[in-house]
Amino acid sequence: MNRTFSGASELTWVVLAQVGTTAERLWLLGGMTFALTAAAVVALAAARGRRD
Repeated sequence: MNRTFSGASELTWVVLAQVGTTAERLWLLGGMTFALTAAAVVALAAARGRRD
């Protein structure tokens, strides 16, 4: 496994562990999900634009 990715993953879990309540964790998880989804949409649009 890539060491940089592993370090980032560990950092994410440390941040999640420091967040207090369940509601805060859900907000953080939702924000991460939204950001990853947006990045995927941009990547797909860029890939589609290159094919045409």
